[in-house]
Amino acid sequence: MATVIISYAAAKLLETQFTSQPSVFDKPLSALSGFELTWYYFGYSKWYGNAIAVAQLISALLLFFRKTARIGVILFLTFIVNILLMDFAFDIQGAKGMATVLTLMAVFVLLSDYKAFYAFFIDSAPLFTDADRPNWFNKVSKIKFIYIPLAAIGIVTLLAVLKNKYLAKDELYGAWEHEITKERLYFEAARHFQSKLPCSVKNATDGSYRVSADSLLFYPSKENDDLGKDSLIYYSGKFSINGNELKIIQHNKTEIFKRIR
Repeated sequence: MATVIISYAAAKLLETQFTSQPSVFDKPLSALSGFELTWYYFGYSKWYGNAIAVAQLISALLLFFRKTARIGVILFLTFIVNILLMDFAFDIQGAKGMATVLTLMAVFVLLSDYKAFYAFFIDSAPLFTDADRPNWFNKVSKIKFIYIPLAAIGIVTLLAVLKNKYLAKDELYGAWEHEITKERLYFEAARHFQSKLPCSVKNATDGSYRVSADSLLFYPSKENDDLGKDSLIYYSGKFSINGNELKIIQHNKTEIFKRIR
């Protein structure tokens, strides 16, 4: 385990891992494979990759010695389980087998010494016992049995409300492409829109949109607002959606977009 993980740490430090080929940078995000996406993401920050490598080296050194093997295997499991999940979730071919073997080996080492781990984490007295604290504190601490469920319910409720208010998806949500000009129009969360010209990664314009009855109104962002506050730009007019086709009628001119995702 220690020897293998040292090789992975060295690969990160020597930049033979998390390096993307030049062609990857010119591919659309949706065209990247799980391997390309993962390697680009982790390679975006050099120091983050080095931090992972250092953690792997430390765990390997701890595993080499019997007295520190317990600390080493806990540290080892903190990242090897994540690596295992990532390899399967992002379909990293060629890495799944080794990650599985290393995880099973680490679990075997952990379970082989389970009595010591159980004694330390479960049987050992907590940092502070009831006898170490004032009686009033012990009584007040029982409020946790009310606080914990209320906090859980409150957090879930708050997130649900925020999701419905700011991240709700309407019938326009998605990416649409003009059938003639191939310009792309993106309707996103929080009533935000973007448009991109063909063969361009920069926005032609962006801002917010609003639906009023069967009318669709587009407003610029502050950065693009050269016409004054609340000035209407881009498109405004009647709209209708029929399956994967969006029609916007403005000044008797019909613009047709096809949904691409």
